[in-house]
Amino acid sequence: MRKLKVAAFYPHPDDMEAQVAGTLLKYVEQGHEVHVVIAMDGRRGRGILPDQVSWPEIVELRKKEAIAGSKYLNVTPTFLGIEDHRLVEDRSCYEIVITEMENLNPDIIFTCAPNDYHNDHRALSRLVLNVAWTPVFFSDTKAGVDFNPDFYVNITQQMPTKLKMLGEHSSQLQEQSAEALQVLNRFRGIQCSKSEIIYAEAFKLYKRANWVKAYELLPDDDFNPPVQIVPTLEKN
Repeated sequence: MRKLKVAAFYPHPDDMEAQVAGTLLKYVEQGHEVHVVIAMDGRRGRGILPDQVSWPEIVELRKKEAIAGSKYLNVTPTFLGIEDHRLVEDRSCYEIVITEMENLNPDIIFTCAPNDYHNDHRALSRLVLNVAWTPVFFSDTKAGVDFNPDFYVNITQQMPTKLKMLGEHSSQLQEQSAEALQVLNRFRGIQCSKSEIIYAEAFKLYKRANWVKAYELLPDDDFNPPVQIVPTLEKN
């Protein structure tokens, strides 16, 4: 596979780590160029922080955490600085997103599913689709709700690092959140029906003309598909 420019457009600090970090780590390991774009400023992601922490302090803290998480990919994220819950399909937000897309000019794009649980996730998904001219893959929804994958990426080797990346977001990470993520990635691994695949990330391709074989842009894996039917000449 030729060297690709991979762009991950995600709404909040920590969304990249939760939804696509294992796959991005695999791209980096295979020599591809990865970019992380965070649309929102994270001010409403108070998480476990006390009430007296101001929103400017939260924004700065969430930015530092996002930088720390992305260091595992050897990249510094780009922050678009849109206020949480203020991402809408208007001219202003459109210009911000399309300008960054034009600056990157990626070969492949990852973003949230258009039916994910959070309004910021859904809004960014629609904006990315509207400005993208290269293949777009949707990552898993929270808890896998109403998400039927087309493709899986084996992240068994990358899972420990993915959890470390998520752990950098200590201002809002709760124990049950990390556990839920592990369970989801384990479930996706089970769906692959291969004993060597313990954890996997799942994706859907947004299908357009000329993109139907975009799955060839996913990270290379060296396993054969499972055998579903074993033919036999024996008669009962």
